[in-house]
Amino acid sequence: MRIFGSPAGQLLLQLPTLMVLVTGLVLALVHRRLPRTGRGLLLGGVALLLLALLLNVAWVLTITHAYRTWNGTEALRFGMAVGALQLLLHPAGLALIIAAALTGRRVPSPDAPPYPTGWPAPAGAPHPPPAAVIPPQPTERP
Repeated sequence: MRIFGSPAGQLLLQLPTLMVLVTGLVLALVHRRLPRTGRGLLLGGVALLLLALLLNVAWVLTITHAYRTWNGTEALRFGMAVGALQLLLHPAGLALIIAAALTGRRVPSPDAPPYPTGWPAPAGAPHPPPAAVIPPQPTERP
């Protein structure tokens, strides 16, 4: 358990998050089916979260050196500044990712039917009004 208290252990704990963010960044760059606005929001959100993660990793790597060389007050102030930046970066990144998920969704117009106009209608679709029902046509016999 002592490894998780060291900087290497802290970096090991951050590795899954780093892998997810890099994968998300690559998929956002490669996946062309997303609308342009949604892809931009997704890229911005993942980039902000990646920046917050890298800031955290840099702080973890320098914290032991900072407490050895600086006095306690300076290290505490710097740690609070890093925390304040992360406090801004995380919600902003998540908000951009949520906005990307909601962007590009088409809202059906009130004039459009609730289902495609083909036959048969999907299960649970409302039945057409009786006036629109076409009566059966008599068949001709030769």
